[in-house]
Amino acid sequence: MRDWARLGEILAGDGNYRGRQIVPRDYLLDATDANRQPPQFRPRVATPGLGYGYQVWLWPLHSRTFMLQGVHGQALLVQPESGIVVVQTAVFEAASGRDDPEPSRERGAFFSGVLRSLVGKADGY
Repeated sequence: MRDWARLGEILAGDGNYRGRQIVPRDYLLDATDANRQPPQFRPRVATPGLGYGYQVWLWPLHSRTFMLQGVHGQALLVQPESGIVVVQTAVFEAASGRDDPEPSRERGAFFSGVLRSLVGKADGY
């Protein structure tokens, strides 16, 4: 879990970790900024809720917010503007929660609650 949090810290810093650029900033912006995606990959178009860019799920918020998601429910939520990094470990029985969508809905509600409580809002895109 600590490694996921460290990765989240690098992503929240747009690839910069402790003063050293680990991942090119432009690459991360291309991967995580909904406005840099083709229209069909933007939030609420790619799926009913999230957008998609370079293996990253893009949240439909004004502030750039994105999530890396593992096939069995693991997740890493990052919002660079606020510095928020949330790691969730999980082991859903079925890959991608296909048998029961409730755990994914619960995670989304939890992440939205974290953003609202720590940032004060979770504005829509």
